[in-house]
Amino acid sequence: MEKRSRPSGVRDNLYIGIFLGLVFPMIGFILFYVFAFSDEMSIQKYWDTLFETSKMSGALSLSILLNLPVFFFSLWNYRHETVKGVLASTFFYGILIIFFKFS
Repeated sequence: MEKRSRPSGVRDNLYIGIFLGLVFPMIGFILFYVFAFSDEMSIQKYWDTLFETSKMSGALSLSILLNLPVFFFSLWNYRHETVKGVLASTFFYGILIIFFKFS
């Protein structure tokens, strides 16, 4: 079995990883709303309800799961700088989750 070579520097970039790591959970947050609550309430009401009931940390925890495919895809394709960016974004979201959990 032959070993894959490392991709070019254009696709393996820390900033791309940070961008993807920040955007994919936002997409997950919106998808969670669309599939679970779009028939019941508007997105503004959903947002307000999450803050009022202190469930924002739970919603963010679910939405951050969309970083897993990005992380593993980048890891399997030897894009280690991108993986570092995704991890940095995940840690950022982790800090937000802890903040919302205890506030």
